[in-house]
Amino acid sequence: MNSLRSVPGRWVSDPRYASAWVLALLLLVLVVIYREAQDTVVRTARLAAPELPVHPVEIAPVTLTLRSQGTAQARDRLALAFRSGGEVVAVSERLANGAWVEAGEMLIRLDPEPFELEVAQRRHDLEAAKLHLEQAEANATIARRSPSRNATEFALNVPQLREAKARVDVAQVSLRRARSELERATIRAPFSGRLEQVSVSVGQTVSAGEALGQIFSSDRMEVRLPVPNDWLDLMAAFTETPDQELSIPVRLKGNFGGSAGQWDGVITRRESGVSSNQMSWLIAEVDPDSGSVPLEPRVYLEAEIQGRRLAEVATIPRSAMITNSHVWVLDASNRIHRREIQWVHRDDSVIYVTAGLEPGYRILAQGTDHLLEGSEVRVVGEPDNSERQPVARIIRTH
Repeated sequence: MNSLRSVPGRWVSDPRYASAWVLALLLLVLVVIYREAQDTVVRTARLAAPELPVHPVEIAPVTLTLRSQGTAQARDRLALAFRSGGEVVAVSERLANGAWVEAGEMLIRLDPEPFELEVAQRRHDLEAAKLHLEQAEANATIARRSPSRNATEFALNVPQLREAKARVDVAQVSLRRARSELERATIRAPFSGRLEQVSVSVGQTVSAGEALGQIFSSDRMEVRLPVPNDWLDLMAAFTETPDQELSIPVRLKGNFGGSAGQWDGVITRRESGVSSNQMSWLIAEVDPDSGSVPLEPRVYLEAEIQGRRLAEVATIPRSAMITNSHVWVLDASNRIHRREIQWVHRDDSVIYVTAGLEPGYRILAQGTDHLLEGSEVRVVGEPDNSERQPVARIIRTH
């Protein structure tokens, strides 16, 4: 009996059971707190739809503007060189880099004595050939007075006469050539223009074909414009016949002398074939006087080429494209849907769409792949008229 009575005492007084009493007391307190707690209401915040700019779709005729670039070059450019060599005896005072010369003006002259001697020699050859021809004609006249029955053409001096006439012809051509060489011993400006790369002085001995400078005319300028091969159809660069010239207007912009200028030009021809990177080359003729400042060679120019006129085209921002052929279209509830489009041309800022969009459509002006199909968006500048209330969720605690 005494042993049984001592058992509860050990549960209370034994230190080994103290932790069990503490744990039981904590559980009792938690049960009381849980039963006395009130119901908790948790409200989740409404997620705001993203606010994005929208572009309204309009269908209208459009004349394409295609952009390229190139460098102005003089259409008429010639190297100054002699056909025959010799010693330079005279040089124009205006023969200098950058100087302007008029057509027909003397620029460089060689020593004429060797060429005059050649002319005199050829004139002597011509007189000798004429004398030989007269002798041949006299012999032929004598031979024809009493010809024998079996006389040959040689006996009648027929081939001798032909040879004498041919000798005269050769002598005449040689004389004309010698006179031409004498005339070409002086280089004259073939047209009015500006000089560059001049390198000649009096006393210098030059050889045939040696370039002594260049002259170019600023009356007519050209620009060689590269364009992608598939642009040729957009600007009607194909003609009905191979010899037909093009007539495509182009506006050129550039800077010369510290001033911005614009010049009018016309694309008149196209180089055949394409380059290794599938580019074609168009040649535009430019009127240098059509701008507010003069146009000189090697001025860098940006070109705006007038393309074909398209009947029904939607012009949208290039930033609206989310892939190479899709945009986001908004429905009446401002929910977005991916839509495929077809386009004919795009530049740095605009895409010209020919199919896939209708008048009145609204598309996102800034396309992005981070949106999901059917997501709701808010239009920039429009109030948020959503009547959705925050979602409430009641959590019962017991």
